[in-house]
Amino acid sequence: MKSVTLTLLLAAILIFSAACGAAGNPSEQLQNVDDESVALSNLNGAQNIGEGATVFLFEVTDGEGNVTSWNVSTNVATVGEALVEVSLIEGEISDFGMMVSHVNGIRADFVEDGAWWAFYIDGEMAMVGVDSTDIEEGVTYAFVYTEA
Repeated sequence: MKSVTLTLLLAAILIFSAACGAAGNPSEQLQNVDDESVALSNLNGAQNIGEGATVFLFEVTDGEGNVTSWNVSTNVATVGEALVEVSLIEGEISDFGMMVSHVNGIRADFVEDGAWWAFYIDGEMAMVGVDSTDIEEGVTYAFVYTEA
């Protein structure tokens, strides 16, 4: 009976010391969490693009319902600037802001295609243009190909 108790006690001590040793330095833990977040997003299909200190998730839904995702890294202030910088959107500047014509190389022209690009912020249709939207980390921005 003493040997079983002693064995259980030693096993508990080993488990506890392994758990304490795994805790490590808090800054290493934060780095590991960041690395794990990036790895998980890559597993979910998000590609890393751009360079900079600020990162946001950008999704494109094409006319067939296929979704492509990117983790966009940038140092600029607005979503529009960042997406132009990494060549994910193209368009013309008008009195009303940027009129996006191409997203991820796909054209949506209302006159020619009967379609347009709808801009979304965290799943809600945006009330402002992409070039007027300040980047907020943790927010998902998206364009959805929309037929009239």
